[in-house]
Amino acid sequence: MNSTGEFLKSLRVSKGLTQIELAEYLNVSNKTISKWENDLGMPEVSTLIILADYYEVTVDDILRGTKRISRDNLKETNLTKYVVNRISNQYVQYFIISVGIWILSNVSMIVLGQITTNSNLGMGIGLIVILIGLIIQSINVNYLRLQVKDISIQEKRSLLNFVFHTSYILLYLSLASIFFALLYAVGSNSVLTAEAILNRMGYAFGLMGVSAIFLYYIMRALRISFLKKLTLGRHVLNGIMVLILLIPILVISILGPYQLAIKIEHSSVGYSEYYKEDNIDRYYTLKYLQIKSSTGISNIDYTYNSEENTKTYTFEDGYELIMTQQTEAFLETLDYQVFDINETFGRGYWILLSEFEMEMSLYTMLVPPLISLYSIAVIIYYYIRKVRKPNESLKSI
Repeated sequence: MNSTGEFLKSLRVSKGLTQIELAEYLNVSNKTISKWENDLGMPEVSTLIILADYYEVTVDDILRGTKRISRDNLKETNLTKYVVNRISNQYVQYFIISVGIWILSNVSMIVLGQITTNSNLGMGIGLIVILIGLIIQSINVNYLRLQVKDISIQEKRSLLNFVFHTSYILLYLSLASIFFALLYAVGSNSVLTAEAILNRMGYAFGLMGVSAIFLYYIMRALRISFLKKLTLGRHVLNGIMVLILLIPILVISILGPYQLAIKIEHSSVGYSEYYKEDNIDRYYTLKYLQIKSSTGISNIDYTYNSEENTKTYTFEDGYELIMTQQTEAFLETLDYQVFDINETFGRGYWILLSEFEMEMSLYTMLVPPLISLYSIAVIIYYYIRKVRKPNESLKSI
């Protein structure tokens, strides 16, 4: 139970009035209003009646410091709660079904692609299942929209806010799965390893996560009436999540997937290295492959010996590398993709993944640790807020 002064203040604030405005309405001074609200005085009986009529409460309510709920109002409140709970529970049940269908779509996509070694088949079935889940969710939302017509505006806004966010999350998951399906189909007619599947999935959900957060803020900028205002803390947390999902892509793009993989000694990277003094022929062979990869086959200036059926490439320093057709064919199979060569030393890197596959692998390697740190920070943040609130209320007492 509040004091009379606190109750009068809450009633005034609920009407959006200042002390000066209320004082003018009652034809008293604003100091008088301040005294009432600080329990330093009480309004006269005639003024109490005016206040009770204006605030739509009883004089008894003002004296008690709280608004008593009549039995009829209590029954109406309980009935409203029952209706709202029934509507929300029904919505949640069908939403869970839609989420279950989304999970089934991803499982069917992977399993069918692996069993049949035809990623396109898995992708097709997965997309159909995703579409079914979205259709069920759209029917669920439309049915709820029809049911909330007769409930209070406040309850309606709360329900619609919940429906908006859950539907948006499902839409994000579905679009991310569609993106994953397209990436999964890149390995068509081949069985992908578990690591390759996880890389594609992490890459798809990460990039779609960035898009989803940006799109979310655009929709919030449209000021949809039933959406609650975001706090500064939520803005900060969402911004950090965007950075976590986006920065690894920027780092990989700037440094290059192969160069970054070499620096961190990725498991799919191997190399051969030769010192000019110890392995002169292999050193020049590696240097020849570097020149060939940078200039192209058509720009390589050979000297062909028809009698011995050999090709000779002469380097700037005069060294001649002589290759038979068998040697040339073998060198093509070495598949060096990055070279690090100076005047005395040469190293050639061979990498098992394509640049795009390496990009996905690096992304899924960099993001999870950052998300783990982010999750820990969020838990600590909300824990501190939870601890501070009781302490602040105790200080106010």
